[in-house]
Amino acid sequence: MIGIIRTMSFMFALLISPARVLPFCHELEVVQQGRIFRAAAASAPQVTIEWLGHSTFEITSSKVTPVLTDPHGAFDLPRPTLPQHIVTASHRHGPHSSVHMAPGTPVILHGLTPSGEDWQKISTTIRDVSVYVVPAYHDKSRGMQRGKNAIFVFKIDDICIAHLGDLGHVLTPDQLKMMGKIDILLVPIAGGYFTVTPSEAREVTKLVNPKIAIPKHFWWDQAVQEYTQGLTRVKMLSTPVLKISKQELPQPIETMVMPWGQR
Repeated sequence: MIGIIRTMSFMFALLISPARVLPFCHELEVVQQGRIFRAAAASAPQVTIEWLGHSTFEITSSKVTPVLTDPHGAFDLPRPTLPQHIVTASHRHGPHSSVHMAPGTPVILHGLTPSGEDWQKISTTIRDVSVYVVPAYHDKSRGMQRGKNAIFVFKIDDICIAHLGDLGHVLTPDQLKMMGKIDILLVPIAGGYFTVTPSEAREVTKLVNPKIAIPKHFWWDQAVQEYTQGLTRVKMLSTPVLKISKQELPQPIETMVMPWGQR
């Protein structure tokens, strides 16, 4: 009961504090005489997103601020080679919180407290990267089976990126509201025990309605096939690296599948 009260209190605090959360991921456009003006795509800053396997991404801003998400710690998967400025961990499980694999002296942001019993209240800006946490769970029973999970939302070069960590359930309306308008969704499709199933991940993707969805936390082709079933815009990338600006984002949703375990 105490845990449920804490959860509700934290979510309520986020919802009534728009200065903490909402401004990061509200789309900003200049409208004049019914027209929307944007900077030319050729001169727009690009974000680089590289999948290092499992749930680990290196996301680098145009000003070269690298962010490492859920570091896997594995020696048979790619690792970052350049010093990192920010490292995030959605929960305390080893394959998601091996922060020692990050070169340099980064700012470490754990989504959960050391005991894993509560969420950290993270809403901050480091260099040119804004980041905040949305509370979620690792399972469908409010954390009773596998604990809590933190969704990290980043705003980098005006692009809002959500890393769902080990999300174990379909997102609620309150969580969707807390996340804001997401441009790029990094969604797990592991199969139902460690995360949502591929079909549930597809439902989550439709609820979030990003411009780009990138599946993660998978290691077999069948998961990708199940996740993309019925999706009309699917692109199989030849490299696990995506460089894109705000102006280059597609519309509507485009799923981009990166090759697993290679650079």
